[in-house]
Amino acid sequence: MVKLFMEGRKMPLYEYVCPKCGLEFELLRPLSDSDKSAPCPQCKTKAGRKLSRFASFSKSESGETTPITGSSCASCGASSCNTCHI
Repeated sequence: MVKLFMEGRKMPLYEYVCPKCGLEFELLRPLSDSDKSAPCPQCKTKAGRKLSRFASFSKSESGETTPITGSSCASCGASSCNTCHI
């Protein structure tokens, strides 16, 4: 994965994947550019954003870490994605 950063600026980090060469890269961009495509640093083709995955953990006073999980997705009321019909 290629990481392109703008020094000294506080902006969201977005992930992109190039439809032509398959390169996955990250860009720090202003929120106002969040829906815009980005030129691939390798072949210059317009690349679209990909859905970012991340994990969150909470640390207790005893030092034990626990994953922070959400409930079901907003599109259905199921308690598990295994039962989702979308």
